[in-house]
Amino acid sequence: MNTNEHGASIRLEGCTKTFADGTLALHPLDLSVQAGETLVLLGPSGCGKTTTLRLIAGLEFPDDGGRILFDDEDVTHTPIEKRNVGMVFQSYALFPNMTVAENVGYGLKVQKVKAAEIKSRVGEMLEMMELGALAHRRIDQLSGGQRQRVALARAIITSPRVLLLDEPLTALGAILRDRLRADINNLLRRLGITAIYVTHDQDEAMALGDRIVVMDHGRVSQIGTPKEIYFAPQNDFLISSTPFAA
Repeated sequence: MNTNEHGASIRLEGCTKTFADGTLALHPLDLSVQAGETLVLLGPSGCGKTTTLRLIAGLEFPDDGGRILFDDEDVTHTPIEKRNVGMVFQSYALFPNMTVAENVGYGLKVQKVKAAEIKSRVGEMLEMMELGALAHRRIDQLSGGQRQRVALARAIITSPRVLLLDEPLTALGAILRDRLRADINNLLRRLGITAIYVTHDQDEAMALGDRIVVMDHGRVSQIGTPKEIYFAPQNDFLISSTPFAA
């Protein structure tokens, strides 16, 4: 399964987010993501990384004046169901009353893809994710790692323009987390899909990101490759953040 042609470039222009209670969650943000790039948003709770992800997803909308573009298409006010994005959450958000195969194929069913094609594409995806033997199991019969693989498969099978991952490994144990981190990295490289990955884990950011956006109190603290972030921190926030200090 090759989704290279589906990866979209992303551009945020002057995106600010103020919530109804007056909280300024995100200061004016300009950000560009190349098609096929994995960009990691890294920072502590409340830094603005999840707000940024939700703006890209269409779950939140920027304050007046902000713009979000996929390739050259303005999607600023386009809701999530019309942006063709895939999302993977920490909570998995799987349907407990469906089998693994039914969960994975759900998005294709919503798109009214023919049953024979759904069966073929689901089978291909399950094999790629090493879930073929579990196709007919219920979600409550799966381990945490298996559930996360199902969530990834469901998000990817519709060939989204952008894949958004919000702290997807936080609920897993350390050994399983390390294994799935490597699996996700290999999968993203193989598919060439544009991905935005939110995490507070510096090891995850270093392992997965083509570039890392370090955020602090609703602002971008530094953008760079993992090597640039590690070896050349540009401000006190990064210098004081282990393991960024060289």
